Order: sequence, then structure tokens, then C-alpha cells
Amino acid sequence: MANDKQLEFLQTCEAALLDGTFKRAVFNSRAEDGKKFRASFDLLVGGKKNFITYADNNSAESRRLELDGKSLLEMMAAPPITPFRTGLLCTSSFDLHYSENRKLQPRLYRSKASMKNVDQQHNRAKNYVLDSKRPYLQGLGVTNAKGDVVKKHYGKFRQIANFVEIIDRDIGTFVTEAKDPISMLDLGCGKGYLTFATYDYIRSRAQVEPRARGIDIKTNVIDLCNNLAGNLNFTGLEFQNVRIQPKTPQDVDILIALHACDTATDDALALGLRSNTQYFFCAPCCQAEIAAQISTSNSDFDLVNRFALMKRRQADIITDVCRALLLQSFGYDVKFLEFTALEHTSKNVMLAGRRDASVDREKAYADYLQLKQSAGFSHHALEENTADLRANSAA
Repeated sequence: MANDKQLEFLQTCEAALLDGTFKRAVFNSRAEDGKKFRASFDLLVGGKKNFITYADNNSAESRRLELDGKSLLEMMAAPPITPFRTGLLCTSSFDLHYSENRKLQPRLYRSKASMKNVDQQHNRAKNYVLDSKRPYLQGLGVTNAKGDVVKKHYGKFRQIANFVEIIDRDIGTFVTEAKDPISMLDLGCGKGYLTFATYDYIRSRAQVEPRARGIDIKTNVIDLCNNLAGNLNFTGLEFQNVRIQPKTPQDVDILIALHACDTATDDALALGLRSNTQYFFCAPCCQAEIAAQISTSNSDFDLVNRFALMKRRQADIITDVCRALLLQSFGYDVKFLEFTALEHTSKNVMLAGRRDASVDREKAYADYLQLKQSAGFSHHALEENTADLRANSAA
């Protein structure tokens, strides 16, 4: 049964649906088995008719619902959504937040409208939706012969779908307007889930066949991926059993490096900088380098460092912020994204960027040096891997 604050939240959802200001609603609750349940309702504006897309973490794909305030409210107010632990309502005028503390005491508050200027047009020509019937998904075992997602691979499918949405937003225009073949490199590609997804996305939209490579040190996955690429007639895609060479420039427009362990992430980013890549998508993993250096620091962070778990988490954040600042210092516009839901992987932060001449390089590098001094570490792999590039740019 909903409490008073939850009822007020649901009533505000209903009012927003009725007066046309509704943008999005997200609920987080707990199912009877104690597992986390997440559901979201998003408005999409169509040519003749608006509708709502509904998604939850028990389903591989979202589904469309009629924009009917009464029936939608009935869904929101019933299990497994209600009673919910947290809720977020986005309208064109304000955001409404519901949360509970450790004692399950509810809180309801408003903030500025985060989606006020978000385009929610449903445009088939522009919005790429991952089709579960894409042949490479079956070849990789994510879907069956009918194109249905295999239950145990729902998480992997959603991860791929989320990544496709990210690249569609970030490189969509570049892909459709490029006159020359687009080159893509996936470092530490593993079984090639995202290599195939990115190649398939570019190939379906580019004017000419792209050139793509995935590299990994595991021979068995390389053979599997090359065989699948051949079977699908993906003539511009190949996989190689080699290591990352951070100081050897490559012909690459789009660089991908997901979950490259510790300083392998820095090797990948250094390679991207040397290659003057236009876009990169990187999900760092196992950031240990900085954590080992700040253990005996006399920095402002020592109050945090006395707690081992918090020190490690802080070191992860410092490591990735340093990467962002160093990338900015070489002329990249950088942002952090949630790559996929936390229930699939705790390593859900993606560092994405594009080359941008307007970035203030000098300020970014000065900020990096300041953070380096404050955090109390002496070296960072990405800084060392690109020292000669910095020296050449300063000459």
C-alpha cells in the first residue's frame, strides 16, 4: 500500500499526463524476492499520435502504451511498481523526486525541469532502435533462430542496445554525412558484441562500406568473430589477435575500449590521441594505479583515505577525472555517461568524447596538475603515455 508521499507523487504523475506536461517517470522498488525492480515510462511524440514507451529490468525490449492517464496510473500504482523506494517524475515545468532514507521515512521535493528542452520526437529516419532480429545477435548467441532474446542474455542485449543508442546520438550525423569510409577500432573487443553492433550500425547508414577492426589477445574469440563476420558477409570487418600498441598511430575515426583493465584503458586512450581519432567511447575498469599511490599521501583527501573501501572508490573517480582532464587538454570535449544499468555490471561509467577545437586545453591541463597535487599521486599512465605528444604540441 502506498504512503501519503507516494500517493502525492502518483497524483502529480496523473496530473502531468492529463495536462500534457508529462515527460518521463522512473520507479525503483523491490520485488517479493528482494531483488531490485526498475520501471520507466517515457513520452514519445509521433507525427499523428503521441504514446508512452514502457520498459523494466525484467524485459529485453520496451513496449508502447496508449497515452491514457487512467490506465497508466493504474500500472504505476500497482505491484511491482508500487510501493516504490524512489521515484522521479520529469515534466516540462519541474522534476518531482520521491525517496526514502534508511529508516524508510519518505521525502518528496521538487527541482528544476531536467527535460524541459529534450526532444522526444519519434522519428524513424533518425532514431536507431536495436532490432533483436539483426543476424549478428543470433550468431553471437544473444538471440535464437526466431530473433527472440535468449532469457539469460537479456542483460547483454540491453547493454548492446544502450550502447547503440549512445553512438546513434553521438556519431549519427557524422556517419550519415561522411563521404569517405569510416574507420573503427575496438580495443580488447572480447567476443565482439559491441564491435559487431557498431559496424552494423555504421554499415546500415554510411554512404560507403566502413573499415572496422577488433583486437584481443584471446585467440578463440578472434577465430569465432572472424568466422561470423565471414558468414554475414561483413567484408569491412576483421578481428586480430594482437595487443594494444599505445605508441603506434592507427587509421581510426571511432575508438572503442570497454572494460580494458587498469592502465590498459590509458593505453587505448593514448592510441586514440596519437591516431587523432574523432570520437572515442571508453568504459574504464579495475582502476588500481592511483589507489596504490595515494595510500601514504598527505593530501586533503586523507580523511577519506583512512577508510579502505572509500579510498578505493575515490581513487577510481580521481583516475577517471584525470583521464577526462588530460583528454580535454588535447582538444576533446569529454562527458561521463551511465553505460548500462547497475544490476548488469558495477562498472557502468562510460567516458565519451569528440574532437573539438573550442576546448580550453591550457585550463584543462592546469586543472589536471592541481588535482594531481591535491590527490597526492606522482604519475598517471595516460600522462606518461602522451608526454611526447604534449612536448611536441608545446614546441
